Amino acid sequence: MKSEEESVALQAIEFWTSVAEEETNLESDYLDAQDVSHAELVCLRSCALNVTHQGLLDGDVEVPKYFAKIALPEVVPVLLQLLTRQDEDAEEGEWNVSMAAGTCLAFLAQAVHDPIVPAVIPFIEANIKQSDWHHREAAVMAFGSILVGPDPTVLTPLVNQALPILIGMMTDPQSQVKDTTAWTLGRICESLITSIKPDVHLHALVTALVAGLRDSPHIIANCCWALMNLADGLFELYESSEEQNTGPLSPYFEGIVGALLQVTETYVGQVTCKHPSVLTLSC
Repeated sequence: MKSEEESVALQAIEFWTSVAEEETNLESDYLDAQDVSHAELVCLRSCALNVTHQGLLDGDVEVPKYFAKIALPEVVPVLLQLLTRQDEDAEEGEWNVSMAAGTCLAFLAQAVHDPIVPAVIPFIEANIKQSDWHHREAAVMAFGSILVGPDPTVLTPLVNQALPILIGMMTDPQSQVKDTTAWTLGRICESLITSIKPDVHLHALVTALVAGLRDSPHIIANCCWALMNLADGLFELYESSEEQNTGPLSPYFEGIVGALLQVTETYVGQVTCKHPSVLTLSC
């Protein structure tokens, strides 16, 4: 992964991505095949090479070995540095080591769960306010990539602390930083909606996402996605409430819809039923 030859680095990253993906699937199959208590699951994840957890179970279900967890101290620091190798001149859809590193980090988070958090947080803290935009964007990408996998109780305090910073970064002068920030906010709305406190975060969050609807197409798409996840998540949280029809997002409804309609008008002729703005309006 440290190779200056991009094709070599990409192959090495793909190897660890495949390992993490396979171990995630193995753990899922194992849990489906066994009646595993929470305590047993914690023990299984913490005792990666315990001899009692080797081999195949009845029905040819393989017990996960957690090789990704063992390699974590060696692999994660390299991936974090590769996140800073963005190619601002890359064409749309072009794959590079920075994108591959972010994908690998996301799969590792799902494979190793909580241990990914202390391995990544120092990098985020050291880089999220750097003057070099490559480091700011890498820090946000690292944070967004680990939001699925660790226990929500571990992530929620970190998200609460990070949300004001991320919302502020929606005005970053570098479009790549704003794009990744909008994506990360979308991930938070999708997976950790309970960490968003309506009386603390909602006004600033909605304001930032609506403002992003006036930006470049990539940022608009991520802001639409974030707003869609926000609406879905808050609806699920408050659907059983007596005040369901006047949930926390209700005061912002008119402004959000107006901004989304403006997007469809701006891109008239390019907007289809699958355009993010239309999908968000359908929520």
